[in-house]
Amino acid sequence: MSHNLADLPKEDREKIDVDLHASGVAYKERYGMPFSMREIENLIPTHLRDYLTERVAFYRERSKTLGKLPYEPKE
Repeated sequence: MSHNLADLPKEDREKIDVDLHASGVAYKERYGMPFSMREIENLIPTHLRDYLTERVAFYRERSKTLGKLPYEPKE
């Protein structure tokens, strides 16, 4: 089995991209970092926006079970 993501079909690569964005949203929410959900939604293909919503909800729930490190923004 190959671990090269470029070898995956386009649909699978798009879902991986959505998962990365969703986990980033949950991370930034958790640490109070600024982000724009509208900008992220614009990056995602229209047919995968419902999937994005599902994955964001999944990662939000997952983050409740994890510890939290201190976040200090750069000045």
